[in-house]
Amino acid sequence: MRGSILSYQQKDPVKLQCEIDLNKLLPTPKQRERFNKKWNDFLESDLCNNEIFKRKENLLKYQSEQLIPTGNNKKPPLLLVLGNPASHSVKEGMFFSFEGNKKEHRFWKILRKSKALDLPIERNLSVEEQNYRRKRYLLELKYETPFRVGLCVFISIPSKASGKWSGVAGVQRLIGAKALKELEKEECQRVIESAKKFLTAKGVVVTFQKNAWNGLKSDCDVSYNIDDAKNGKLKGTLKDTPGIPLIGVPPTRLSGPCSEILRQLLEEQGYNLKYNKT
Repeated sequence: MRGSILSYQQKDPVKLQCEIDLNKLLPTPKQRERFNKKWNDFLESDLCNNEIFKRKENLLKYQSEQLIPTGNNKKPPLLLVLGNPASHSVKEGMFFSFEGNKKEHRFWKILRKSKALDLPIERNLSVEEQNYRRKRYLLELKYETPFRVGLCVFISIPSKASGKWSGVAGVQRLIGAKALKELEKEECQRVIESAKKFLTAKGVVVTFQKNAWNGLKSDCDVSYNIDDAKNGKLKGTLKDTPGIPLIGVPPTRLSGPCSEILRQLLEEQGYNLKYNKT
């Protein structure tokens, strides 16, 4: 798909190939100069960046991630929208591939604890095998729990998982607040287009991050507030998609509140999370 600033194409079941027109994202000499001064620092912040980013004249090409199952097991679709990808996970080819010293990422623990998703992963597997199996189970819908789960990011540009250049804040540091707002308009359309293809009338969208909530909420819904997120008060409908619930939960770094509020809000939507594992 092509917008004015951003174009993207799903290259495999998880990998998105993206391209940004820097002339349109950063139209003034001052913006471009600012970006150029920061680019090398950003690129060198994570060793994986050299493999996933390419600059060619006025085009910034990079790999991102999106996992939307094409199968349908008749379960309610649950679309989980994260902030932006971690560079190392994009390189590994799977969302939340690991954290720290190649430990299981807290995201998968949050989903297990909330009862939203429990993938049958054996603990003694290598990181590569765990990622392969998670990907396969999600794409083939081979898991218990009440939902058919899809994963996407709100901002497609990857960044380092921690430190100065981490998260959406790291992307804003690179391109500037004004450019980020312009990029968000097209990223928002990308997510909504994916949501419309994936969701049914029984579906729900969950955001885990401030920009994602503010970008995807309807105009009448409340703006993001971390206290509201912690107290389960981020409830609305997906922008331009009447009837599709949108809920916001605390960021994954707050793993306890995140899993608790996720389960609470899903139960408030009428989903039965009391299932028996086989």
